[in-house]
Amino acid sequence: MKLDSEVKRDILLMALGCAICSVVVVILFAVFGYFDYTVLIGAAVGFLLAVGNFFFMSLGVIKALETGDEVTAKLKMRSSYISRTVVMLAVMAASIAIPYIHWLPVILSVFYPRIVITAKNLISAMLAKKNTADSPEVTPSESAPVPDESDDEGEGDEFEKFVSRFAKGPIPGEKGTEDSVKSENKDNKQ
Repeated sequence: MKLDSEVKRDILLMALGCAICSVVVVILFAVFGYFDYTVLIGAAVGFLLAVGNFFFMSLGVIKALETGDEVTAKLKMRSSYISRTVVMLAVMAASIAIPYIHWLPVILSVFYPRIVITAKNLISAMLAKKNTADSPEVTPSESAPVPDESDDEGEGDEFEKFVSRFAKGPIPGEKGTEDSVKSENKDNKQ
């Protein structure tokens, strides 16, 4: 498995965005007078948690897409999501339990990827609008695509939403799978 240049660029962009968010959190702690070394440790742990989650999500998507099978890909994505969620919850619980780590920067780091993705989409939309305004000969279909946030399902990760669109069939072993297959067969016979 090899990461292509676009995935590497997205991971580096996410790391940069999460670093900026971590610095902002540390500055806010300093401004409000609650800054100490535990905040720095919490910000570092939160940064690693956010970037690590995004990195392993990217790897999970690549592995799922390499399978070529919709059902297998969806199962791989689901297991990746569950394992990443368990790790994130364990790290957050540890940050609450360990007195040398301030828990708030760790908890806030869960929101960093969403902030970075939203900022990236806003910047892309502004650049697309600027490109169409600067050059009247460019048609909207030739300009950069404007992101569509209307189909946000609330799952959180952009890669997971993308992959979930191509897997539409029932998952083996899932409750109701046999009933849905039987009803589809009856509908097809009629």
